[in-house]
Amino acid sequence: MKRSLILLCLLVWIVGAVRAQENNVRYEKTAEDVLRWHELSERMRTSTPPATPVYSIAEFEPCQGVLIAYPSSGFGIPYTLISQLADMVTVTVAVSSSYQQNSVRNQMQNNGVDVNNVNFVVGSVDSYWTRDFGPWFILDGNDAFGVADFTYNRPSRPHDDAHMTIMADFLSVNHFDFPIVHTGGNYMSDGYGTAASTDLVMQENEDLSEAQIRQYCADYLGIDNYHFTIDPQGDYIAHIDCWGKFLGVDKILIAQLPVGASRYQEYEDVANYFANATTPWGNKYKVYRVFEPGSTVSNARTPYTNSLILNDHVFVPVTGASYDQDAIEVYQAAMPGYTIVPIMEKTSTPWENTDALHCRTHEIPDLQMLRFHHFPTLGAQPYDSTFTIDTELKFLSGQSAVADSVRIYYRIINENDTTAWTSTAMQPSVGEHWAGTISGITDTCEVQYYLFAKDQSGRREFYPYIGRPDPFIFTVGANPNPNVDPGTDTTVVDPGDTTDIGGDSTMIHNFFEQNILLAPNPAHTQFTLTAPQAQTITIYNAYGQVIYRMQPNGTETTVIDCSRWSAGTYFVHIVGEKGEMAKKKLLIAR
Repeated sequence: MKRSLILLCLLVWIVGAVRAQENNVRYEKTAEDVLRWHELSERMRTSTPPATPVYSIAEFEPCQGVLIAYPSSGFGIPYTLISQLADMVTVTVAVSSSYQQNSVRNQMQNNGVDVNNVNFVVGSVDSYWTRDFGPWFILDGNDAFGVADFTYNRPSRPHDDAHMTIMADFLSVNHFDFPIVHTGGNYMSDGYGTAASTDLVMQENEDLSEAQIRQYCADYLGIDNYHFTIDPQGDYIAHIDCWGKFLGVDKILIAQLPVGASRYQEYEDVANYFANATTPWGNKYKVYRVFEPGSTVSNARTPYTNSLILNDHVFVPVTGASYDQDAIEVYQAAMPGYTIVPIMEKTSTPWENTDALHCRTHEIPDLQMLRFHHFPTLGAQPYDSTFTIDTELKFLSGQSAVADSVRIYYRIINENDTTAWTSTAMQPSVGEHWAGTISGITDTCEVQYYLFAKDQSGRREFYPYIGRPDPFIFTVGANPNPNVDPGTDTTVVDPGDTTDIGGDSTMIHNFFEQNILLAPNPAHTQFTLTAPQAQTITIYNAYGQVIYRMQPNGTETTVIDCSRWSAGTYFVHIVGEKGEMAKKKLLIAR
């Protein structure tokens, strides 16, 4: 009896100590969490899934606000950041009472925050980690926004877990319970049905099969391609936002460790995994790397992937480490046209390698957004004098498009000239789709384009979101009939299809293709290309951007230096003396 009493007192002491530290521990399961884990199944609810098709809204889509929380310990982010956010969008603050609301409002005003752009939602919270417990926004088949409410994987924070219902009511959007234990720090989506998490989600739903987890996420989130990865960090956190981030539909940022670090290969493995994965657009991910030595370097805190994308700004946590500027430059290279804003930590709640700016904020999408859903033309395309561009366009404000405002902006670049940007109108086609035509293509070239629309509510949107600084790019093969005016003869032969060229073109094509050799493949620092009768050699990266072009001038064998190229997939196009084209895929490995 006495021994049992001692054990009980020890357990009470542990729980009390953990509670006292709870506001300083983001993810690690506490003793109390372990004891109360069974409560998650008791809290779990299931509702009828939303109407299909369902879209999980991405962080980089248009936003109207940001959710932050003020628990008993205060804000987890500096007032300088809150002030900048309030200058851009509406900041919604979760507080526990009306009394606390007044106190927090005064604090914000005294610290230079424009409180005219601040809302308060009253509902108790246990922590400031709105990323972890905050709402996952979806758009359903009725064009209605909703919140998909998972069961938050921290049983010791019941008020946090209940907050999604409060937010759904506050925003007047639909609320859907779906029976998954999860956390927002371990989830990112792209708006096109693809998401990524570490395999923690399977560990915490061990009563469900992987197939069941995927089905629930398809039903409630519209995720039909879910990447479950290893956790390269190998820490107690196992959250993807500590080392990775979708920067766009086909861009991802992955942290990098120093060569020789104990987890170096795990980080390289996950980077290579995404580099070889196919995006919803059919191309391969452009993988950007940011150096995050973190715990591998004494006293280094480098949580650079833990950033917040908010419309055309990216807020990046910095700590004064020598690596800060390099991280900013990576973002600038990866996201041209965006404003990259470094945010220094708050002294009382500093950034950690496992907990930084992204963890403590949560974007709120524009619930009346003008939403593009476009599958772009990318990469190498067979010759055509015109290309039809199609997009789904939702005017969620309920207001119609401004006349003649839905447009394609484009320019054509060839070896000798670059046309100025021009535009052409898109017209309504089927349902919510609009279509337009890029014309004026006469020969081998690169085409850059972006979309634009505005509606009667005053919303103006580009797609990609940033527009001209980072357009879609595709390349066009050589015109097989260069003497034919493409404006009068619309018959175009695919260079890969020789059935209608006439004469002995089939033999030429086969001979030409079969006598091209590329080795080694994969290549590392250089490779040799043997291409008899080649007139031009053009090499594109996975995004259709020209990275190498030459005219062999009768030289059959060319040695090409690729030591400065990023690891990944490239496409080699060789045009012969009679206009035939051969295509080879090249892999660069490091």
